[in-house]
Amino acid sequence: MSKSLFLGFMERMLAFPLWIKQIIFLNLSKDLVNYLSNEFLDVQEGELFHIYKPVLSELGQNELLTKESNFDDSIYSFLNCCSKGMSLIEIAIENNFTMEEVSKAFTFCKTSGFFSSSVPNLVSAVAGFIAGKYRTGEYFIRAGKMTIEQLDEVLNKQQEMNEAGKHVFIAELMVQMGFVRELDVKSIIFMKEEAGKRFSLNPDDVPTIALEKESYDIRVENTKLKEENEILRQKMDALLTFIKDHKDTGISEEPAVQPEAPASEPETVQNSEKQEQSEEEPGLNISLKPFAEGQES
Repeated sequence: MSKSLFLGFMERMLAFPLWIKQIIFLNLSKDLVNYLSNEFLDVQEGELFHIYKPVLSELGQNELLTKESNFDDSIYSFLNCCSKGMSLIEIAIENNFTMEEVSKAFTFCKTSGFFSSSVPNLVSAVAGFIAGKYRTGEYFIRAGKMTIEQLDEVLNKQQEMNEAGKHVFIAELMVQMGFVRELDVKSIIFMKEEAGKRFSLNPDDVPTIALEKESYDIRVENTKLKEENEILRQKMDALLTFIKDHKDTGISEEPAVQPEAPASEPETVQNSEKQEQSEEEPGLNISLKPFAEGQES
C-alpha cells in the first residue's frame, strides 16, 4: 500500500536537520499551550482523536463491498480509507475533508455499527462535539470530566440566573462552579472552530534537504576516489623503489607485483622479413649472464 499524503509529509518533516526541528518544536510548543490543555497535549496516542485508526466491523466491510445502503460517496470514501488502516487525519488530508466532515462521517459510522472495536471515550466525545452532535456539557460528561448530577446543578443554576435577568452560558457556569477548568473549555471550543478549516497538502511544497544530500554524496564519493588514488600512488612508489634497488644491486628477483608490459609497436618490415624487437622495462626480470665464448657482444 502506498503511503498516504500525510505520512509522506511527516517523513519529509522528520528528515529536517535537528537544529531546524528543535526551533519548530519550540515555536509550536509556545503556540499550542495558549490554546490546548494538557488533556490534548499529554493524551495517550490511542486516545487522540486526530490519529485514531477506526477498524471496520464485518458489517462495515460488507457495506463497503456492496454499497447496498446507497450512502453518500463521502461515507464510502471514509470506509475505504478505514479499510486501509488510515488514521482520521490521514483520511481528512487524503480526501481533502475538513476535520468537521471527518467527525460527522466517523460519528455516523460508529452509530451504524461499522466499527469492530469500542471507541475510546475521549475520541468519541471529541468526534461528537466537533460534528455538532453533543453540546458542551454532554461532551464533558462523555469525556469523563463531569457527572450527570453536576450538569444538572449547572442547568438549575442557569435557569435561576435567567429568571433573574442574568444570561450566562453553560460553559461559563461550569467553570465558575469549579467542575471544569477554563482552559479545558477553551481547548474544545477552539478545536471545533479549527475543524471547519480545510487543509490541502502538496508534499512538493515542503522544504527538503535533498539537494544538500546529493551534494554531500558527491563530496563523499570524491573523497573515496582521492583515498583510492593515494593508495595506488603509494603502491607505485613502492614498486619503482623496488625496481631501482634491484637494478642497482644486480639481484635477479621478480617483484611481488608486476605491471603489464605495454603492447609493442609493430616494427618496420624490411627485405620481406618481419623482425621484432622487444624492449623490456629496465629492471624487470633482469638476468645477468656472461657471454659465451665466440659470442658477439
